[in-house]
Amino acid sequence: MDAKEQVKENLTVADLVGEYVKLDKAGINHKALCPFHNEKTPSFMVNTERNFWYCFGCQRGGDIFSFLMEIEGLDFHQALIRLAEKTNIELPKFQGKVSVENRTKKQKASEILEISTKVYSKYLKHPEIGKVIREYLKKRKIDKQLISDFRIGYAPNEWRKILKYLRNKGYSITEIADTGLSVPKESGEDYDRFRDRIMFPVINETGIVVGYSARVAPGGDEKSAKYINTPQSLVYDKSRVLYGLYQGKAAIRKEDSVVVVEGNVDVIASHYAEVKNVVAISGTALSVEQVRILKRYTQNVKLCLDADEAGRKATSRSIQTCLQEGMEVEVILLPKGIKDIGDLVIDEAKNWKNISKKTIPVIKYFFEESFAKNDSNDVRGKKNIAKELLNIIKDIADPIEQSYWIKKLSLKIDIEEEVLTNVLEKVSLKKDIVGSSRIEQLSQENTTERSNKPKGAVLEERLLGLFALFSEELSGEVKIFNTELLSEENQKIFQKLKTKDVDDELNQQLNKSALRIKYSHDKVQGFIENEIDPKIEWNNVISNLETESIDRKMNLIKKDIQKAEELDDDASAEILQQEWTILAERRQKLKGF
Repeated sequence: MDAKEQVKENLTVADLVGEYVKLDKAGINHKALCPFHNEKTPSFMVNTERNFWYCFGCQRGGDIFSFLMEIEGLDFHQALIRLAEKTNIELPKFQGKVSVENRTKKQKASEILEISTKVYSKYLKHPEIGKVIREYLKKRKIDKQLISDFRIGYAPNEWRKILKYLRNKGYSITEIADTGLSVPKESGEDYDRFRDRIMFPVINETGIVVGYSARVAPGGDEKSAKYINTPQSLVYDKSRVLYGLYQGKAAIRKEDSVVVVEGNVDVIASHYAEVKNVVAISGTALSVEQVRILKRYTQNVKLCLDADEAGRKATSRSIQTCLQEGMEVEVILLPKGIKDIGDLVIDEAKNWKNISKKTIPVIKYFFEESFAKNDSNDVRGKKNIAKELLNIIKDIADPIEQSYWIKKLSLKIDIEEEVLTNVLEKVSLKKDIVGSSRIEQLSQENTTERSNKPKGAVLEERLLGLFALFSEELSGEVKIFNTELLSEENQKIFQKLKTKDVDDELNQQLNKSALRIKYSHDKVQGFIENEIDPKIEWNNVISNLETESIDRKMNLIKKDIQKAEELDDDASAEILQQEWTILAERRQKLKGF
């Protein structure tokens, strides 16, 4: 047995996928919200019997390797190494020594960042070098445990400290620069990017250091930026990572919500206050990629960004992104005069714990923001407020809630409800026109895809896919199934299934069929929620196959009748007509007419 199969024997798809998304039982299978596309109801399934995953929504699927490759952006070799380490499977050693040069650039970058994190940690613990920094962190309520949990360190005030250390470890100037740790110089030597700074490692959700957020040390160069971050690199993409997610993901799952803040110190302070379901976005609005990462853990986002102009803009953009991705969003407002969560925790840790539970609806937040920046007594101000808020109100699905906010807006800007309702209808109509064109486009795409295959072939593939997904439930149905309706190739496949003669080639064919079958969203939900019995669906597909077979025969007979009539062969025409009528009656029975 090769290493790949050993890994698959020791790790189920459900166990791996469960580390990234919240799985719920659905019969013998599991369901979840797909981590690869936006959806409000689960269409992602894990088949525990066949040990593979599949999304009915985006039609992606596969085994543990394909899942890790998709979600982490790895190639197969990287995924194999990662999963082999996870399952304690020893990979075969290749001939010759594997040198530093032969490892991938990403692997080297990860090694370099891991080494540098350990070095920065040692400097922070140093009795003299790290003394001032430790005292500062203590004042900020960042104790030894938090320093350890978040792997905080210190970069000494020297130009080439980490650079020389890594060069002595055998890494090249280019490899070190690729991680963002050093700054290249056209003339002269490269130098350390981070000097006299508190180092906050940015750790991805699997526990690997990918970069740093570095704060100027107390008493350091006040002219320099307070924070500098690792630039975009081979392993660091700021739009795809969230500070504190690795340390907080268990709490996020447990609380079924995530609090999004601006700074890394806010995250650490929050942990001190025992609010651990927190991540930071480092001063920018949530990106689509970050929201999709969070969706693996929860559908509920609580935004608590800074109260300044930049923070308000970031909050608005983050709300829109979350809503577009189908997330539930609320806002946490800090008390007036409080700059950030860190300050709140220094004053009294339990204050933040209490405030973090007090959220306001997004619509209320937008009301407060709109009225704060516009004069509601001025005509132009009223127009701006109405325009901004009606664009929000139009997306409220519940008509009673929508009516409530229209009435509230009417009272606050002194404009009749009827006028606002008329404007809202125009705004909604514009939205519907845009939406319907996309629906039409998707419909045409699906129609084109279906038209490339004969209906019978699609139904046969659907039958195979159903068996692949629900082989246990359908084993009895297969035994009594009349395969004459199928193509010659599929007759052979089902004959093997009846005798349980399933080899690797057939197993792959079944998995491919399972990945290709497509159903309407409602039907997918029915399977997932156990509202549709696979046996009933099996019989429906067979019924459709029989109908398709009858339709083909009826069309052929119809052509023969036309030929007989052209030849004035009344006797043949009458016999054919009787055959056509018998088939038509059978068809009616199948359709339940």
